[in-house]
Amino acid sequence: MHLLSCPNCHAELSVTPAQAGDTTPCPHCRGDVPIPKLGELRKLPRVETGGSETAPATATGAGAVAFVALALVAVALLLGAGYNAVRWAMIETTTTTESHLQEVEESYARVEPASVVLDFEDMEVRSLDLVSPYTYHAVVTEKARWGWNAVITAGLAVGCGIAAFGAASLGRKG
Repeated sequence: MHLLSCPNCHAELSVTPAQAGDTTPCPHCRGDVPIPKLGELRKLPRVETGGSETAPATATGAGAVAFVALALVAVALLLGAGYNAVRWAMIETTTTTESHLQEVEESYARVEPASVVLDFEDMEVRSLDLVSPYTYHAVVTEKARWGWNAVITAGLAVGCGIAAFGAASLGRKG
């Protein structure tokens, strides 16, 4: 920034090298002030900023680095969320607890009463505890896990995306 005086009211204006060769209105008298060419503009005295020119550059650099880092993390999380969502969609769950109970009820209706008595006697001898969950329940649980993984990962990706744009906007204010 260079100091330029208004030819009408002699008020001092600060102009940037990018404005060289243009005109700018004077804030005091509202008259047009011609800005000299770049070579002549460099000969004019510079505005003393007191070291404030270096602070925005580092803040902008830090904001840009934070934006890039958070944006890359957000993209990686979105890829992970997509993978989890595809895995969730690929698992087919046709049997539910209700349909399983209905099948058991129908199978008991079709068997002979003597067979039911034999099954009951076997239940008295052996434990009724299940060693492992039914297959359909394990599949439903696995599908639910993939679904929650997709939701959590997508939520983290959105959070990182918002933080990335926040870091970019903070870098611009500096």
